[in-house]
Amino acid sequence: MTAPIPAACTVPAVKAHLRVTDTADDDLITDVVGAVNALVALWFGTAAIAAGGWPANQEQGAVMLAARVYRRRNSPSGVESLGELGPVYVSRNDPDIAALLGLGAYERPTVG
Repeated sequence: MTAPIPAACTVPAVKAHLRVTDTADDDLITDVVGAVNALVALWFGTAAIAAGGWPANQEQGAVMLAARVYRRRNSPSGVESLGELGPVYVSRNDPDIAALLGLGAYERPTVG
């Protein structure tokens, strides 16, 4: 029997990042954390992580991604807020999360 793969992010870590102290949205946060953990495991694989756990940058990136996905529920049409100059849209990419997770322009170069 193989040991379970450790989660890249947890509900308490995401709640702490969001500064959420109540339990009203725990079910939703749990769903988001599960989806983000599955996605991060798909991106990075699980063989190397199983032995030593997730690197700190990937854990933090996963927490930030889960927090972003949780907050995104308030802007289903992509509008973050309305200001004097009109709507403020949710940005397509978050460079901080991409850098922490090593995605896109921040991906390590590979040969072959």
